[in-house]
Order: sequence, then structure tokens, then C-alpha cells
Amino acid sequence: MFRRTAVVAAVCAIAATTAGSAPVRAVGVALTCGARTDPGQPVTLTPPLSMRQRTVTASGTFHLTDCFSPDRTQTRLRSGRLSFHGTGQANCTSTSGVRGSATITWYDGAGRKVGTSTLRPGTRQVNSYNPADALLSGTVVHGALAGARVTGSAVPTSDVTQCSTTGLRAVNGWGKVTFVR
Repeated sequence: MFRRTAVVAAVCAIAATTAGSAPVRAVGVALTCGARTDPGQPVTLTPPLSMRQRTVTASGTFHLTDCFSPDRTQTRLRSGRLSFHGTGQANCTSTSGVRGSATITWYDGAGRKVGTSTLRPGTRQVNSYNPADALLSGTVVHGALAGARVTGSAVPTSDVTQCSTTGLRAVNGWGKVTFVR
């Protein structure tokens, strides 16, 4: 289980963004959503993630579903599509120096596009047994939810045990993401 969660932490740190320094308004949960990859469209890793620390590029898409606004400030945002491309120094258990970009296209309850958000990457080191420490973490710097901090968690739905032997080229997963002001 350690390898499974540690590799997801490393993959997701590249795939997502880490905390930035954008100003944050009064603290409150603005939005929470489920997050998942499509089974046929995993997060891809180039070169494959392995035990050797090296520059790895990750790209992919997460679908944000069943979005709910506890503070009632984002009631129009019901789902989204988060696309990302990032690079960092990574191995099966850690990631650092993350650079890249992520964009969320938001949809209302009828499936109509209602906005976008841009997330800023960061560079803090991530060493974790729990992917919640790395997945979908960052700061919204433009568009809907600008200034919000993003935190999340994920569980792999594909076999990640080959990371330490033959390397990991792709991974699917599901979890949760929260936007806090």
C-alpha cells in the first residue's frame, strides 16, 4: 500500500499544482467536487516514473463531478474538466520543483459552460504516504474562484506496483477536490 499511495502522491504532485501566494479572502469552503480520470484516458508520465529521481512530465485530464458549494457562493458550478501539463523532479515516492499549468472549464447543472479557472504550479517538495497531501493542490490565479486555495485527495484505480520495477507510464484514479477561500 505504501508504494501505491506514495507513487500517486508523486504523480499527482506533477499532475496538479502546489500552493502559491495569491491573496486569499475570508476562509470558507467555496466548492467541493469529486475528481476522476476516464478509464481509457489515464494521466501519462514521460519518461516513466521509477525509483530514480529525474525530470518527469505528466499530463492528463480529471473530470470534476457532483460539485457542491457549502458557502453557497458558487452554486452555478456543478461540474468541470481539469486539464494539466506539468514537469517536476520525481520518483516513486517524492516530487519537487513542479512547473506547469492547469485549466478548469466549468459547467452548470444543464451542462452549459459557465467559466474557467487557471491554477498556478508551485515548487514545494512532496514526500507522502497519503496522496491527499499532493493531489490537486494549488491556488486559482485567474477566473472563477480566483484566490482560492485548492486541496484534494486521490486513490489509484490502476496498478501502480510496477513503478519500482519496470516504471509507471500511466495511472487512473478518483478522489475529491476542495476550493477554500
